[in-house]
Amino acid sequence: MARWRVIDTEANDGAYNMAVDQVLAQGVAKSPVLRFYDWDPPAVSCGYGQRSEREVDSSVCSALGIDIVRRPTGGRAVLHWEELTYSVVCDPRDLNVGGGEGVEGAHRTIAECLAVGLRLFGAAVEVERARRPIERSQGPRATSPCFSSMARWELKCQGRKLVGSAQRRFRDGLLQHGSILLGPAHERLPELMRIGDDRREQWTAMLKESSIDLGECITRRVSRDELVACLIMGFEERLGVKTRRDELYADEVGRTTEFAGGQSPVALQEVGA
Repeated sequence: MARWRVIDTEANDGAYNMAVDQVLAQGVAKSPVLRFYDWDPPAVSCGYGQRSEREVDSSVCSALGIDIVRRPTGGRAVLHWEELTYSVVCDPRDLNVGGGEGVEGAHRTIAECLAVGLRLFGAAVEVERARRPIERSQGPRATSPCFSSMARWELKCQGRKLVGSAQRRFRDGLLQHGSILLGPAHERLPELMRIGDDRREQWTAMLKESSIDLGECITRRVSRDELVACLIMGFEERLGVKTRRDELYADEVGRTTEFAGGQSPVALQEVGA
């Protein structure tokens, strides 16, 4: 079994963060990767099939210094602010998931890895399977926010959603990334969307009721470095693998810079999601 690369690219802007995930996905045959990163400045990311110009108020985002980017994965709009983001790029076999288990099996396994790590950190999290179907963005009206809904296998603490994830499968493997909430800033997403005041109030209430941040789950200060170390141990323990700390290779940095300048997600040879 291949040793997993662990890459911590720390804080970058949204276009660069998404470009790194795409570059790593294109090189999935090299070795499986577990990556951690932050967002500076904060950013709203829209799912691959969303129309950001219809759903996100660019003038408000600009005034607040918030980027708008499109993810290579699906799902709803997410405000990346006060969070640690993880991404996993691998062949499903690296997760000990058989071909018949598909996307659902990979989602469950990655959620279990994260759960082990978060418990080591001291958060009493549970892995929960969604009881209602995933809604998709349809037409010009904005869908409900990511952290107010469940999608496949998610992690909850005190009955509320702590981690939101999205996955995309392609010919050579999969890319899954997600937000681990460290603070309550994600609750400001409704301010940034093209929705009426009534829906903005409804969205805000939904986010407060349905989501929770890590600061509410533990009784001590959240240490990013400690959290990353625990999450790495969670993957090692759940999958029975070894990891090695690494950095982006020179060619990966070059392609990331090129793709980030292009602003649009790179075409992955998709096999279904």
